[in-house]
Amino acid sequence: MSTGIYLFCLTPAEPLPKIAGTGIDGEHPIFIEVIEDVAAVLAEVNIEDFTGTEAQQKMEDLKWVAPRALRHEEVVLSAMEQGPVLPVRFGTVFSSIKAAAEPLRQRQDVLMKFFQDTIDKKEWTLKGYVDRPQARARMTAARLAAEKEQLAGLSPGKRYFLEQKIKGAVDKDVAAWLKEMGRDILSVAKKMSVGFSECRLQSQDVTGRDEEMFFHGALLVPDGSMTVLEGMTDEWNKRHEAQGLSLELSGPWPPYHFAPVL
Repeated sequence: MSTGIYLFCLTPAEPLPKIAGTGIDGEHPIFIEVIEDVAAVLAEVNIEDFTGTEAQQKMEDLKWVAPRALRHEEVVLSAMEQGPVLPVRFGTVFSSIKAAAEPLRQRQDVLMKFFQDTIDKKEWTLKGYVDRPQARARMTAARLAAEKEQLAGLSPGKRYFLEQKIKGAVDKDVAAWLKEMGRDILSVAKKMSVGFSECRLQSQDVTGRDEEMFFHGALLVPDGSMTVLEGMTDEWNKRHEAQGLSLELSGPWPPYHFAPVL
């Protein structure tokens, strides 16, 4: 078996984080390597699990990936509880400690600035959902009501085609309305955060919800602002619930969306 070095996350070397237990394989113990002003949270792994054809098959096997990804997240969260943390993506493996240390030595200034900027801050996610059938029905009814007199004066055939034209225009109305709601959510988010990152919308198969996601963003939030942000989210939901809209705030998470690229 060829041994590699698995990197979980980075933290300031002072104070040195205390993280016990084993790495993602449940066998090799976690250890800390200090690289100038930065501490790297590491564990040995079988490097063959992450390189080659068999590794690709493992990474596509949810039963293999899930417990290891969960352990990765547990270690990062443990470090986050003790101070600023730069989370590293699951599956980051180096051939040796020397190979892992070299790029970190070259980026000490970037890393220390990141730790300074994220002290007492956490990442939170905001997801906006819409009951699209409800929204379409409401806007269709409003358009038909506005054209009621014109429709009443038409022959059945012409009335049918005008009704279909109106219904076809509703999709554009819904899209424009959701864009406006997204801007409104963004304004709420930016009031209570020091950073915002737009995220990819998730399908209903991924979210497991009947509603459709129309907004997804990551916020970097000072710990002292969370109560206000939660209150603003609740207030937004109360104002828009009748329109089939809802906001979901979740966290705290390590600042994945705000970490510098190394």
